[in-house]
Amino acid sequence: MANRRNVCSARRPLVDPSVVGRCRSCGRRLYGRGKVCRSRRCPEYGPVWAGDQRQKLFRNLETLRGDILLSAVTAPGADELPWDEQACAALGEHKHSGKLGCRVDRVAARAWNDSAAERWRRLHRRAYQETVKKVGKGSVWLVARVWEMQARGVLHVHPVLAYGTARQMAGARLYVERLAELAPQYGFGFAERKVRPQPAQNAAAYLSSYFVKGKRGKETLWESARSPAMPRSIVHVSVKLTMQTGCTMRVLRLKRAIYYVWRATLPPDELRAVSTILQAFPGAELVAPGDLDRAPPQGA
Repeated sequence: MANRRNVCSARRPLVDPSVVGRCRSCGRRLYGRGKVCRSRRCPEYGPVWAGDQRQKLFRNLETLRGDILLSAVTAPGADELPWDEQACAALGEHKHSGKLGCRVDRVAARAWNDSAAERWRRLHRRAYQETVKKVGKGSVWLVARVWEMQARGVLHVHPVLAYGTARQMAGARLYVERLAELAPQYGFGFAERKVRPQPAQNAAAYLSSYFVKGKRGKETLWESARSPAMPRSIVHVSVKLTMQTGCTMRVLRLKRAIYYVWRATLPPDELRAVSTILQAFPGAELVAPGDLDRAPPQGA
């Protein structure tokens, strides 16, 4: 009996003491003093998260020297992903199209979307390795990658390639060709080959055009991000760029926190300095000027 009591007493409490509240918008657990969670699926925080993603994409790509190539790799057609006839039955006899509200069969779409990110990683790795082997090291630089939900309910991906040097130009062209040739082997459909060089800012504007307000009937990024079909990493920017600019999702969240607490907007260099200090001292927090005389935290 004594051993039984010891086991019972060693169990974790039913209520986590670190949970201090619930998000006022979606009800998720909160572990800090905020009133809204930081989940991209939260109805209230979602638009803020999408705005940060847009700013991250712009701030990093605008520092890129030279042009880029923007391609697209889509899901296969109706021969592999059949239409859901019930979803658009009210339209009568018609040619299926996502623009009309037609949708891919739910079971088929879910199975395809669930494995899309992993299949894309393998496709990209193979196209990258084969290109570098022929053109040379440094010929392929994937500066960004963005996932988007098509109107018919399946994912497609946009790779953004550096096109600044002669080697990058040759590498980007060959990489795009290899993507188109290899895509069917990894369960993808059409891959855009006829792409033209363009300024990086143009690509950022195109990719982020639906992030906050939506585009041509598409869901906004924060709305589509609430779908379990979206990959965990929706917008990826090369670490080489973020290390130069310091513009990451973490720093953008810190920027808002600083403005809320200090009512100040810091330049990028100072933001990075504050971020470094906070990471170097676990438990450190931002303090408003009026709270400077308060006592140190317990255990300090």
